[in-house]
Amino acid sequence: MNSFLIIQTAFIGDVILATSLVETIRKTLPDAQIDFVLRKGNESLLEGNPNIRNVFVWNKQEKKYANLSGLIREVRKNKYDTVLNLQRFASTGFITWRSKLQKK
Repeated sequence: MNSFLIIQTAFIGDVILATSLVETIRKTLPDAQIDFVLRKGNESLLEGNPNIRNVFVWNKQEKKYANLSGLIREVRKNKYDTVLNLQRFASTGFITWRSKLQKK
């Protein structure tokens, strides 16, 4: 089974645009497991989305780095096949690097 993590921790419009990627993955790989990382405050955008298994919320406003560390621990448990980082920031690069991708 293919598992994907999509990382988009920017603002509302960026998350909305990223949902087209979720739909494309679902159409191409109907059995894929798709998880999504976003910033606190945007989680309601993905509520009830049947194409997304888990939504990970990163609170950047309070204890940014402690919350980042906790988020990475949660993400690492899933051992994704593919991580799609839609950001250019060091913090999301760190999530990508530490996500513990499956070795193929």
